[in-house]
Order: sequence, then structure tokens, then C-alpha cells
Amino acid sequence: LTNERVKYTSSDILIKQNINVNNIDFTNESKENNILIPGSQKIWLKTYGCSHNISDSEYMEGILQNYGYDMVKESDNADLWLINSCTVKDPSQAAFIHLVNKAKDIGKHVVIAGCVSQADRTINDLDDVSVVGISQIDRVVEVVEQTLQGNNVKLLSKKSLPSLDLPKIRKNPLVEIIPLSTGCLGSCTYCKTKHARGKLGSYSLDAIANRVRTVVKEGVSELWLSSEDTGAYGRDIKTNIAELLNTIIKEIPSDGHIMLRLGMTNPPYMLEHIDAIADIL
Repeated sequence: LTNERVKYTSSDILIKQNINVNNIDFTNESKENNILIPGSQKIWLKTYGCSHNISDSEYMEGILQNYGYDMVKESDNADLWLINSCTVKDPSQAAFIHLVNKAKDIGKHVVIAGCVSQADRTINDLDDVSVVGISQIDRVVEVVEQTLQGNNVKLLSKKSLPSLDLPKIRKNPLVEIIPLSTGCLGSCTYCKTKHARGKLGSYSLDAIANRVRTVVKEGVSELWLSSEDTGAYGRDIKTNIAELLNTIIKEIPSDGHIMLRLGMTNPPYMLEHIDAIADIL
């Protein structure tokens, strides 16, 4: 998947499907001939959960809009609902499943993402909807296209982390949420997020610094550093959160107009760097 917006003519699409285009009148084609033109449909996006989930949704929205899909604010106007789920608390998971069932009841196409579908594949209500896995968000266009054609697609396998430079539409234009990593090093018995996000996987210092550099030029006023455990950042790639913060500070203007927010953490790993963090602050 590239960042370039791909434009297809109707002839291109039909030729790819081995359909004879010579006998088709393309005037008002999408209505009269019931031809599905990729990128021409309306999509409504709903997000539950933490700032990491919000960032994932911002990337998916950016990718879909970049491809040509119309992202709408009213669910009733959409051809497809894309619902990004959270599994931390039962109320958010219950609300998510209720929304999925509502979409099916009124005949909407449904694609789900996030931690619920990744962590628990035994939920009966989700059997007949398409799924974008937490590390597969860069392939959301493929899943949406197949779902609109009536297919049930589930991309749940883990792969390398999605690029931080994918197209992105920020919920708040002035706030950039930067995922530092995915997963954690804990083994909390009560937590399903570990089953969804898996073991710790950190973005490189260079990848994060490049993202900071880009969004500073775009005029953001806040940088939110997000992760399931920011204190554990870098332990898998031989660096740490203190080194990352020092790297980021070098990319931020010294006039103080950009605020840096360090997201959620657990004490065990953050305490190892508490003195360095205090100096940086």
C-alpha cells in the first residue's frame, strides 16, 4: 500500500474482473449497472479506547480518504461502518458489540478493528463481520473493498509495525498522537490487552524523531506519546524512554509553544529512569 491515491476508470475495474466492457454504457453507471467503483463509497468511523486506538483510527481515516473514500460524520449516511474497539473495560466492549449488531440489523457493511477482535476470536457476534488486525491497519483499504463486495475478510496475523508516515487525519489538528510501541512486557492475569497487542514492539528512535519533525512543520501544538507502557519503551531495541525523550526534545522548537505529553506507564520500568525523566522535565 502506497501513499499515492490510485484512480481507476470503470473500464479498468471491469477489465480486471474479466468483464467485457464493449457492451456496457458507462453513463450513470454506478446506479444503472450496479457497478461497484472502489473508493466511491461513504464510511463512518467510530473509535473506543485509549489514545493509541485514536491514533490507529486517525491513520485508517487518512488512508481511506487518501484512496478516495468519503468519510462521513453521520452513521446513517454511510455505506460501511468501521468500528475500532477497546477491550480494557466491559462497558466499552459491550457498547462496541451493541453497535456492531445495530449495524448488521439495519443492513450496513461492517469492518471492525482494535483490541476486542484481536484478543478474542470466540465472540459469536463478530463471526460474520470483517476484521482489520492491530498491526494490519495499513491494509484497511483492502478489507473495506472486499467487505463492500459482500466478502468476509479477517486480517489478524501479526506483522511488522505500520509506518508512522502513513496518511493521517488528526481528530484535533493541533494534537499529534505518536505511538511509541505496541504491546508490553507484563503478564497481568486480568488484562486482555496483552492478548491483543502482544509482546513489546518499539518504533526506532529515528522513526519517531522523523515523525516529530514532520508534524512540527505541520503546525501541531501538542505531542502525545502513547503506548501500552511508555516506561518499557525501547527495551526490545536496546534503548529507553529517557533516550527517546532527549531525542524528541532536539526536534521541538525551544520557544515552548509545543507541549509534550507522556502517556500511560507502569511503575516497574519507568522507575528505572525516574532521575533522567525528572532532569528532562
